[in-house]
Amino acid sequence: MNDFVPFFTKDGSVGLYSNLDNDIYHSVYGALTEAYNKFILPADFINYFINKKEIKILDLCYGIGYNTKSFLNYFFQKVVPVTERIDTIDTDNNFIKKYDGTIDTNNVKIKNHIKLKSFNFLKNNFLTNKNLLKNLNGYKIKIDAVDTNELLMKFSPLFKMNSSFNNPNNTGIENVDKYLNKNVKFDNSAKYKIISEVNMILLHYLFDTFGENYLSSDFITLMNDKNYHKFLCNDIRRFMAFYFSKRYKCSSGIIKSTFLHNIYYEYLSESYKNVLKVLKNNDFKIRYINEDARTFLKDNDIKYDFIFLDAFSPNKCPNLWSFDFFTILYNHLSEDGKILTYSNSSAVRNAMIKNKFYIGKIFNESENKFTGTIAVKNENLIKNKL
Repeated sequence: MNDFVPFFTKDGSVGLYSNLDNDIYHSVYGALTEAYNKFILPADFINYFINKKEIKILDLCYGIGYNTKSFLNYFFQKVVPVTERIDTIDTDNNFIKKYDGTIDTNNVKIKNHIKLKSFNFLKNNFLTNKNLLKNLNGYKIKIDAVDTNELLMKFSPLFKMNSSFNNPNNTGIENVDKYLNKNVKFDNSAKYKIISEVNMILLHYLFDTFGENYLSSDFITLMNDKNYHKFLCNDIRRFMAFYFSKRYKCSSGIIKSTFLHNIYYEYLSESYKNVLKVLKNNDFKIRYINEDARTFLKDNDIKYDFIFLDAFSPNKCPNLWSFDFFTILYNHLSEDGKILTYSNSSAVRNAMIKNKFYIGKIFNESENKFTGTIAVKNENLIKNKL
């Protein structure tokens, strides 16, 4: 991941710049907004779930997971809302009421490791209403996330989604700043927000994939790099260590944290148990595939309902935009499935058409322009024909 330089995009989410490709991984106008406008909203999931309770999604070039995160966020907010935010906690525990950021545990006093604001964050963001879990059964959600960069996958739940800015008109990265329009202000009240449970879910399946190898030496090195700290969500970092320690009992330095204290254990674990109940009841699964997309697809015959094609541009990554690759994708798309991509390239569209896809344009209502391409087998699914 050393090749990728993080920066804040205009909607407060973190984007990446690739030194190797001299290109941005995400739109400077909003990494999260881009995922919603080019993949989630055009997919029309609400209408899809009216008649179906099973979905298979292929997220090609997963990166740091914006498309998968956005789908999960949309699903949990629009289809089966799993959380209800609360403002207070009723408790007879005087320690909680008097909590000041200092914790005594096993006769070892650890100061200022968990700040009061972190506890408030738990109180406001992680507690779930168990009554909401009763009628959320029966969905089958399968997501295959494919990328060749293992380290990006591992970091995907940790990047900040909604940040504020003091210096809004530049990122501090010369090669990124050239993409910025200085007349466009950062939007600190961005339209789309990722709920915390989404990143908790990603961590669950990443741990299933990588196990104890999750905390590899290169991962630890970047986690301890002060240049990255401002881009990472501290609360998710704490939860990651809590969860990893709970499952694998590791002794790594970043694991030795005081959130194993009963406050963190009681509220974080209880919240996550509730989320896991939803996942279990709905036959939910995310697979992380760390290999070339062509190899992965040639080795299976899975049919997907939605394919997010989010590779680097055709001139940077031509193999994933070729006629041959769209032949592979055609064989992996269900009869009523959709391929969605940000690309407007005529060469890309021509490769789709030659593979017997029907082609449409993705219309971005907020920008009032066409910003991508949709490919289907069923022509009736096209709203804006090419």
